[in-house]
Amino acid sequence: VSCAPGKPPFDRGLLPPAELGRVRAEDSPYLKAHMKDGRLYVLSKWTADGGAVKGTGQLLEVDRIHSRSGVFEVHFADVALFETNAPVRTSPALAAMLVVTGASIAVTVACILNPKACFGSCPTFYVTDGKQPVLQAEGFSDSVAPSLEATDIDALYRARPAGRNLEVRMTNEALETHVVKRVEVIAVPRPPGGRVFYATDDGYYGATALAAAESCDAPEGSCAEALRTFDGHERTSLADGRDLGTKEELTLTFPPSSATSRGLVIAARQTLLTTYLLYQELAYLGSKAVDALSQLERDPRLGSRLKQAHRLLGSIEIAVQGTNGRWEPAGEVFETGPIATDVHLVRLPSGAAGPLHVRLRLTRGNWRLDWVGLADLGPRLEPTVLSAKTISGITDDKRHVTARAGETIVTLPGDAYNFEFELPEHPEKYELFLSSRGYYLEWIRERWLAEESPARAALMMYAPSVALRLMAPAYKQQEA
Repeated sequence: VSCAPGKPPFDRGLLPPAELGRVRAEDSPYLKAHMKDGRLYVLSKWTADGGAVKGTGQLLEVDRIHSRSGVFEVHFADVALFETNAPVRTSPALAAMLVVTGASIAVTVACILNPKACFGSCPTFYVTDGKQPVLQAEGFSDSVAPSLEATDIDALYRARPAGRNLEVRMTNEALETHVVKRVEVIAVPRPPGGRVFYATDDGYYGATALAAAESCDAPEGSCAEALRTFDGHERTSLADGRDLGTKEELTLTFPPSSATSRGLVIAARQTLLTTYLLYQELAYLGSKAVDALSQLERDPRLGSRLKQAHRLLGSIEIAVQGTNGRWEPAGEVFETGPIATDVHLVRLPSGAAGPLHVRLRLTRGNWRLDWVGLADLGPRLEPTVLSAKTISGITDDKRHVTARAGETIVTLPGDAYNFEFELPEHPEKYELFLSSRGYYLEWIRERWLAEESPARAALMMYAPSVALRLMAPAYKQQEA
């Protein structure tokens, strides 16, 4: 179309539901109805009458996957915007309104398709899986203030570089300011035929064998198939409608192993529950949110108060059944963030060579589990830390920028940076991890200010268990 002379073969017009009568079906044989819930009807042979439009066509879900075809009746009250394939004469005032409406619809659909466009995300990192760049990590998710600056290590478990050059793309996809102090790649030699996993605060270990659970008992029944491999098929649950802190348990049985050192590998990410709590906390603080964060810098002990409700939701607690039948604590997994799935290793105490029974205790509706496996572990391995050779970026307003390794990078929504690394020879023999350090500042949305409530804010900080019960009904209305 762009190369053809003359007028393009089609055009489009946008108009609110009440204005559909200005368009004749014979002038615009196709009509799109953008629904308030994000779905889309594509209609032909349509007629409008009595506050509804009728036509033959298709219904597309929010991810634009075809749902069904047939004859539909779409009520104006459910429509956010109509799109025609014919231009519509529009007054300047209406045109301005349509720009706002169109932006609202775009944001609504974007929020449904990509929650990070609306829900906060620390820096997101993309690395190739051998075919295309894929989201593999998000950094320092708990660091919502300068005093909470932290280092985060994420497994690049699906990274498949074609050669020694590795590109890591860092993006700011939220309404946040990111202050990134350091981005490094960590290369650890793999054992022959094995993988490498990171045990938080305990180093890197090679796994010479990986076993799936023979059985997995969950409240909904068997979860063995969902947790068998790292494949994107996740096991999750819904939050309790009376108390967001309600726990649930999964019991897994693994086959016997003669290994002297074993570890539990868990690939998981959170749901949007913790993000919802953070945003609700900021909404309750309202106009005092900036003051509260400033006090946090003067008294870092307030940081523990700010995150009380989040921590009350807890980690994935791991227990192993001993020969006496008792469940003994073996460790925990905790990683804030709902988008990137991280891979964790928890070293288990030595025990009998027979079947291993493991219990996971976690908050209902707070976790998405992709994979749980049992690893036979070798000795601790020495990592090699790699700094970026070059760092280049492009800002949201299309400015090209560069930085040096170790230089602080501050990003705003829409900014993106590429980090170029040189891997050791025979990179296929190395497991790769990403180390990022920094903090981020959450932007306060104007619409949150209407929910300001000092009493509710105090509850979240000083009586979080009560707050989780009070907030449960409101969250359940939005959970789906």
